[in-house]
Amino acid sequence: MNFFLMFLTTFLIQLIIATEMNIIAPLAPFLSQYFNIKDSSVIMFNIGFSLVGLLVPILGVFADKYGKKKSLMVALIFFIGGTLVSGLAKNPILFALGRIFVGIGYFSLSGTNLSYLSEFVPYESRGKASGILRTAFGIAILFSPLYATNMINKYGVLESVYLPLTTIGVICLLLLFKLPETKKSKNVRLDINELLTMLRNPINYKSLMIIFFILAAPTLLLSFLGIYISNYFNLNQVEIGYLYTIVAFGTTLGIIFAALFTDKIGKEKLSRVLFTFVLVSLIPIVFSKSIRVIVGFLTLVTVGLDGGWTAYQTLCTEINPEKRGTFMSLFYTVNAITVTIYSILGPVFYNIGGYKLLVIISIITTSMALKILFSMSIEKNLISKNNPSKF
Repeated sequence: MNFFLMFLTTFLIQLIIATEMNIIAPLAPFLSQYFNIKDSSVIMFNIGFSLVGLLVPILGVFADKYGKKKSLMVALIFFIGGTLVSGLAKNPILFALGRIFVGIGYFSLSGTNLSYLSEFVPYESRGKASGILRTAFGIAILFSPLYATNMINKYGVLESVYLPLTTIGVICLLLLFKLPETKKSKNVRLDINELLTMLRNPINYKSLMIIFFILAAPTLLLSFLGIYISNYFNLNQVEIGYLYTIVAFGTTLGIIFAALFTDKIGKEKLSRVLFTFVLVSLIPIVFSKSIRVIVGFLTLVTVGLDGGWTAYQTLCTEINPEKRGTFMSLFYTVNAITVTIYSILGPVFYNIGGYKLLVIISIITTSMALKILFSMSIEKNLISKNNPSKF
């Protein structure tokens, strides 16, 4: 079995889907002019992309039932088609349609990539497999703003950004033909009643509520950052790309910090500490008009957010260990619903009170997430279920 080819293919897949996901916000000023739409409306290009995240449970069942390699190939076809449509689009409706296809590809590929590797990599080596995919994600987060803004600055058309992603997608599709298929589970099906029953558990729905509130900050602040600094600080597209890259360093640092200290400090404790760090870092942004101060504190926000998110997501995988796949499908479904709602409300808030109002809303929602997180003890509940005599 060619493990090098397997890791290379999944690495490239992770790289291109994460790159596409992270180019819309830095390109917001350009997209506003390119499609002749209001700048605050650019975030709405995320609505169709995130709405298809509601299909996550269905996509997971498809992968288990028909094979994860086949699922990767079908999802890649959607992604390739979406990047072609988006890259060649000359009107906003067509671009939004392309991003819907990209979204189907993104959510299916991101969910199946590691699952595919896990079928062939021994349990004791899966951490390395996850690390390789996480590295691809980190590279995309860091360099996608520079890639997109420099291509636009040089060529001035969306094709220059999207067609290279299409090309790599086609290469990955061809490479998949050389890789083995996974086992198929014909009896797998989606059980809606099981999902609803799971939602009635207080620990479960409170854990999902935290997702809704904590994601307000990145969805609102990072989506509108490019528009804000373009309008008020007169920075060009390349300069905006550099600022997004600076902020992305916070994401990388947060992930590394969580990887090193989550097990030592504790998943729940670290989530609380880092999400509190997010709240503290948000407050100075309300009172500042300096681009350096704003970007500096936003970088600290991403350190806390992505570090806390890494620890929190790991914690949530243990809430329902016997039904981990089902609960995590709810986790990502709520993630998609959250991004959709904030993408709809974001332009309204921005038009009413500008970037300052978005920061205030982020402070409020982060505070609500922390209140819920501190009001319950997920880890104590897990220990109690496994070792009831201790409590």
